[in-house]
Amino acid sequence: MNIATNAAGKDDEVSSRTISGAGVIVATTIGNALEFFDFTAYNFFAVLLGKLYFPTLSPLFQLVMSTGTFAIGYFFRPLGGVLIGVYADKIGRKAALTLTVGMMALSSAIIGLAPTYATIGIWAPILILLSRILQGISAGGEVGASTALLVEYAGPRQRGYFGSFQFASQSLGIAFGAIVSSLLSRYLDPQALASWGWRTVFLMGTIIAPVGIYIRMRINETLHLKPDATARRSLFTILMAHAKELTLGTLLTFGGTSANFIILFSLPIIAMKSLGLSQADSMMAGVVTGLVGFVVSPIGGFVSDLIGRKPVILISRVLVIAAVVPLFVWLKADPTVTRLLIVEGVLAALAAFGGATAIGWMTELFPASARATGMAIVYSLGVALSGVIAQFVSTYFVGISANIMPAAWYVVVCLTFTSIVLFWLPDTGRTAQSE
Repeated sequence: MNIATNAAGKDDEVSSRTISGAGVIVATTIGNALEFFDFTAYNFFAVLLGKLYFPTLSPLFQLVMSTGTFAIGYFFRPLGGVLIGVYADKIGRKAALTLTVGMMALSSAIIGLAPTYATIGIWAPILILLSRILQGISAGGEVGASTALLVEYAGPRQRGYFGSFQFASQSLGIAFGAIVSSLLSRYLDPQALASWGWRTVFLMGTIIAPVGIYIRMRINETLHLKPDATARRSLFTILMAHAKELTLGTLLTFGGTSANFIILFSLPIIAMKSLGLSQADSMMAGVVTGLVGFVVSPIGGFVSDLIGRKPVILISRVLVIAAVVPLFVWLKADPTVTRLLIVEGVLAALAAFGGATAIGWMTELFPASARATGMAIVYSLGVALSGVIAQFVSTYFVGISANIMPAAWYVVVCLTFTSIVLFWLPDTGRTAQSE
């Protein structure tokens, strides 16, 4: 597929070019896929990592500390979003994306090579914590710069479709992370898995990164601003000029990612800890959700180019709200692998349909001079808040009450209250139809 690049905002000055759409999508989303590859692996091995790096604690608090250490990375996403977002809006998208994928590779290597508590004591969890901080900073800047570049390559009536591949790449990373983790858990004995098997997942991330850097160096830069004051906006100016978009976009992101964390990442752990399913079987749920999300995401983006962003997001959220509690009840009544996969597949499809559209839409709310920064702040703040809260909500309720239903009601509450902001944001999809 070839596309002619058009302006993605009123102040865009992007030169005309023809380039492979598939090549652009791969280049801009490979870092995001890498992040969620590691993300999925850490979640699935959270119980094992708790035993290896926090062995002096009870099983419940091993899991709490393991997921808590993982959640620390979310606190640093906003910092990375601001620093790397501003860099991408002033220097260029390519430079920022080359930096972030390199940082992700380094954080993966630290986790994959970190000695356990039995070897170096307290320094072991500190190394894991440092790796999560580094990954949080890189991930915070990655999504803003990569999504900005992605929609800037697309024509006005293709932004929803192209932007949806950001979510699709996350789903693909989840699928591959779950496949590798599941195979290791299924075919390695517990001793081998605890000794070296789990490390191979993270070390694989360090191999993917050089490929990502090479591909990204070959794409064209999309940031071409006029040499005026708008190209030199300070962070304070961006915050003041786009306070409404930043606030409402963060709330919308918080609701969507809260649901995704419970559905895509927490439910497999819940199934393993509360419902008695094996680790390998629970990991298969990640494969299903990843593959379903990868297929459904572009469909949602394509439809949003036809009817607008807001209807697609609203339909998706209403369906998730209506389905999540009955599906959780059905799974709890008879917790089999088949039911788990059905529940994950249905909810993943409903969430991906609107979630993919929302990511691209957040980018369209800002002009080119503030696009990477604005998107990075919105996404990183929303993910930071939802990631930290969702991790502890699911871990606490599962550990204390062995009940999966509070997690379902948490999804309902988050989606219901945050969806109200849809009424105060412009539908950029409808604007694009008239261009």
